[in-house]
Amino acid sequence: MTIEEACRLLDPATTAEELAKIEYYHGFSGKKACIEAIDEACTILVEFARSHNKEGEK
Repeated sequence: MTIEEACRLLDPATTAEELAKIEYYHGFSGKKACIEAIDEACTILVEFARSHNKEGEK
């Protein structure tokens, strides 16, 4: 997942659309795939934020 995809997944303006796509493409395991995608997006964006925050603290 790219940073842009993570942002689209967690942005309130695009979350519903992105979750619908994930759920559609994963069929019966769509709910689980949505949870996994949200976890991945959170991890990516937290790592990104922390890496940029450390640069500002130096």
